[in-house]
Amino acid sequence: MKKIISIVLVLIMILTGCTAKTEEPKKEAENNQSANEKTVIKLGMMSSSDVIPFVVMNEKKIADKYNLQLDLQVFTSAKDRDAAFQAGELDGVLTDYIGVAMYQNSKFDVKITGITDGDFLLMAGKNKGITDISQIKGKSIAISENTLIDYTFDYILKSNNMDPKIDVVKEIVPRIPDRLELLRNDKIDLGLMPEPFATLALKDGAVLLGSANEFGLYPAVSAFSQKALNEKKDAIRNLYKGYNEAVDYMNSTDIREYEKTIIEAVGYPEEMLGKIEIKPFRTSTLPPKEAIEEALVWARDKGLCSSELTYEQMVFDVYTNN
Repeated sequence: MKKIISIVLVLIMILTGCTAKTEEPKKEAENNQSANEKTVIKLGMMSSSDVIPFVVMNEKKIADKYNLQLDLQVFTSAKDRDAAFQAGELDGVLTDYIGVAMYQNSKFDVKITGITDGDFLLMAGKNKGITDISQIKGKSIAISENTLIDYTFDYILKSNNMDPKIDVVKEIVPRIPDRLELLRNDKIDLGLMPEPFATLALKDGAVLLGSANEFGLYPAVSAFSQKALNEKKDAIRNLYKGYNEAVDYMNSTDIREYEKTIIEAVGYPEEMLGKIEIKPFRTSTLPPKEAIEEALVWARDKGLCSSELTYEQMVFDVYTNN
């Protein structure tokens, strides 16, 4: 009986040891699989120059390096982009100071996490005889009301000692393609447009008077919902490391090597191949406090956000480990 019991105990020990040894590699494999699983970041955007670094991140496999699956969703209207964002179909968007203020006003908690390099070009119609910004008093412009372009135009006017309320006639035209056609057909004096519409207008003979960036305004930003920041904070931190790596690549590489990527990302016509020029991009950081506070003053005056909204409620620092 003692021998039988001893044999049974030995068998149990052997079997238990085998099980432990087979369980251990299985758990290790599961852990490795979990570690290698990419975090999906869904980012909504319009076709414009500020999307380029994000597209380069995918094209050059920089997102892979940071274990990210960057899902870039391009929208043809800001309204559709915002609807998808508020429905939880996106983690973040490329937007602007005014857009984030309006999100906050609608009780949708969105935080600015980085700067982008979108710009707006101010142009005069080809047959208007306007060659300098000092000549635009009393002229008409097609614009979308209570939007970033509206804010940008007011900023440009103030920077040139003009009063937005009396010195220029604003005609409300919501769609940018419609504004472009009005400028092309001499039915409006001025246009303020992003790429690729600005390049199309200039190609047709419009006269460049200046840009938002030239006047010191960089209102375009990337932003994420607080929900996404809570759930994917580390991945979003890595996103900006990848973004800055993409910017470094672009600023140190001949544009002809990635020009096709730019044409597809921004929506330039194919005949622009070999002619595209872009300014150096800035690495991402939080925008200056004074710039956001100035935009908030304008948004409050327009009734677009609460008078209680602060800079601290508008931003989230992904560049430190706090």
